[in-house]
This record gives sequence, C-alpha cells and structure tokens, in this order.
Amino acid sequence: MKVTARISKGFERAGHLKAYVTLCLADSFLVTGVRVVECENHLRVFMPSTKDPDGEYHDVCFPITPDCRTRIENAVLNAYDSFIKETEGDE
Repeated sequence: MKVTARISKGFERAGHLKAYVTLCLADSFLVTGVRVVECENHLRVFMPSTKDPDGEYHDVCFPITPDCRTRIENAVLNAYDSFIKETEGDE
C-alpha cells in the first residue's frame, strides 16, 4: 500500500507537539490530525484521537498490522524531516 504524508502545520516553539500531518493511503483515503510529538528525545507518531466525556482519549483510526504502522511512521517522519530541512533553509 502506498502511503504519503504532508505536513499540514508545523510548530517550532509549541513544546512537545512538532507538527500535524495529513496522510494519504493508497491514493484513495485521507487521514487528518496525525501528530508528530517529541517524547523522551525521539519523535513519535500519534494517530488522530477524540476525548470522551470522562476525559480519556481514544484513537479514531489506527493501523492494524505492524507493517502498516511502519509504513505510516516512515512516511510521516520522512515528511517531517523534509519539512525541517525546508524551514531551516528559509532562515
């Protein structure tokens, strides 16, 4: 399955949240609200989530297989790396 990612909003000084990402899966399905978050000196990819009435968060969608998760994480982190390189060049 082809997975592409585009940074929809990047944050330089927003604390742990580094970017919001839009994913396109198999050129057929978009997922918005994916987040790149800095956790303990490395970046992690979080799927979109919603908050229930008790204040707990639940993923709206998520990969089922390890292969799918790896493809999504690689696409998102590569897009984020490219975004960082582009924004550093603008300074």
